[in-house]
Amino acid sequence: MKRLAFLALGLLAAAGLLTLIGPFGGSGDHATTARAQATEGSLPPPQRHSIVALGEILPLSDIILVSGPTGQDPGVIEKITVAEGDRVLKGDVLAVLDTRGRLAAALDEAKATVQLKQSELERLRADLDSEEARLQAELKQQQAERDRAEWDYEKSQRLTAAGVYNETAQIDKRLALESLNREVETSRIALERIQTRNAAGVRLDEMVAQADLLLAQAAALRADADYQRAFIHAPIDGRVLRLIARDGQQIVSDGFAEIGETETMLVRTEVFESDIPFVFAGQRADITARPLAQPLTGVVERVGFVVATQSIVSGDPAANLDARVVEAWIRLDAASSARVADMSGLQVRVVLPLNTLPDA
Repeated sequence: MKRLAFLALGLLAAAGLLTLIGPFGGSGDHATTARAQATEGSLPPPQRHSIVALGEILPLSDIILVSGPTGQDPGVIEKITVAEGDRVLKGDVLAVLDTRGRLAAALDEAKATVQLKQSELERLRADLDSEEARLQAELKQQQAERDRAEWDYEKSQRLTAAGVYNETAQIDKRLALESLNREVETSRIALERIQTRNAAGVRLDEMVAQADLLLAQAAALRADADYQRAFIHAPIDGRVLRLIARDGQQIVSDGFAEIGETETMLVRTEVFESDIPFVFAGQRADITARPLAQPLTGVVERVGFVVATQSIVSGDPAANLDARVVEAWIRLDAASSARVADMSGLQVRVVLPLNTLPDA
């Protein structure tokens, strides 16, 4: 029993000793942790050396959607004259619609109407020239006859006063003179009317015919514009990036094709709004993407003025999809542009070094 009592007292003494030594025995580890925490609190935050943003490769002209005519009868594609990758010039025909035949006939009819109205106007001018010349000659002859009748009438007055002519003969001479005066006046009015012109020098009788010609010419221009709608034309010099519609299809809201000027390529990047103060025109940019063996290089060309919601997102499911960003456009150098001329729409990673700052 005594042995057990001594053993119990020994265990209790050992436990008390461990309790007293415990806080002091680990003092080395606690001191090290405290010093590490103090050191971390005193260090400045790590410095940023670059801005990283997502972007996409685009042609210099952006990607232009080429659409087709609209209306009640837009037609369907009869023939496509280009292939994807072809270079085209502004105005080149990309496709022909099945409305070409009908619109060509309407154009021919409108042109024929113009020719008809032009001929009618020229014939009217010739008739008016001829009528003016006839009236001038007729008036000249009537004036001569009137002068002769006036001389005869004055002579008859003298002879009647001398008793040679009776009053009846004098009355006949006077009536003949009055009749010729009326004829002269009628011819003079007709000649003045045919010679009257507006401020543009057009005879009054020509104005109606000329107006008909102008209406016909306007209708021909309208028919030609309609005829051109039977063709899909290239809006710019560039390359056909994608054909959306095919032969026999009607061009709907999706458009006919996408075209872009790929000689020079851009990167449209979306920079977080907090980083925009550090982005400026002339800043160097390095661009990478998984399909690219080597990085691309370019220079910031311009920075946008509108803060909007991010539209270029990574595949990371934890990425923030509602970030506020500002667009910036980077012009790639010639070598980089040539490498990605066929990669419009490629998502890239943009790094903008902060080793230089814009001029103040």
